Amino acid sequence: MANFFKMLYRVSVFIFTIVIICPVGPSHADGLRTGFGKVILENIPIGTTYSMRRDSKFPLVIKNESDKKINLKIEVVIPNPGEIQEGYEAIPDSGWIRLEKNQFSVEPNDSAETDIMISIPYNKGYIGRKFHVFIFSYTTGGSLGIGLKSKLLFSIGKLEHD
Repeated sequence: MANFFKMLYRVSVFIFTIVIICPVGPSHADGLRTGFGKVILENIPIGTTYSMRRDSKFPLVIKNESDKKINLKIEVVIPNPGEIQEGYEAIPDSGWIRLEKNQFSVEPNDSAETDIMISIPYNKGYIGRKFHVFIFSYTTGGSLGIGLKSKLLFSIGKLEHD
């Protein structure tokens, strides 16, 4: 049995060495960039829909800084307990966040743009609370995937007539 484990170890080291020494094709300086790294919104009224494009003139824009066309996907992700910004709580329902569009084909040095809409249910229990959600943008279909995890933080206010 000990010989089997020695052989398995040698094969593992051999395969690991081949992977490190032998590149699998040309390497590209792929990259994504966004100004939407960490966004904080204050006092979004309950019972309304807040549009990043309409209300803050700040839609999500992801730039393809690579020299090749990419396929880009964007998802709303609820943070895990260890990822939550101090003073905030994870958004209770990812359905509060909608993306105008979540899949793109982006040419080199071009950008993808989408509106992010935050719909807060009318529940007075949300007033004064602060929520955290991630917007995860990543490439698909290529040999190397890259992604950006944008942090969206917001607090809930009441309707002006309440």
